[in-house]
Parts: sequence; C-alpha cells; structure tokens
Amino acid sequence: MRADLAAWAAAAREVVRRVAGMPDYEAYVAHLRRCHPGRAVPSEREYYEEYVANRYGDGPTRCC
Repeated sequence: MRADLAAWAAAAREVVRRVAGMPDYEAYVAHLRRCHPGRAVPSEREYYEEYVANRYGDGPTRCC
C-alpha cells in the first residue's frame, strides 16, 4: 500500500509540474544520456537557469 501511495504521489507531482509548465530535470538528463552521450550534463541549477532564460529572456510573455 505504501508503494502504491508513493507511486501515486510521484505521478501527481509530474502532472502538476507539466500543467504549471515546470521542466523535468530527470527526464532531460535521461534524454541527454540516451540521445546525446557526448554532451555535458548541466547541474540542476544550470538547467533551471537556462529554462528560465529561454522562457522569459525576451521579457514578459503577456501584455499585462
């Protein structure tokens, strides 16, 4: 039962992150290792800084 609850909580966190537009670092690292093995893996902090810069770098995404 405890494992079921942990799996449900992990799935719920992933759904909330996707709805909120938050990136998934673990999935990104898995993708890099699978598809781009020669590329350096950024730290989690570097990953989020790059994400924020790409998302909001040119200013607000809305007019108000």
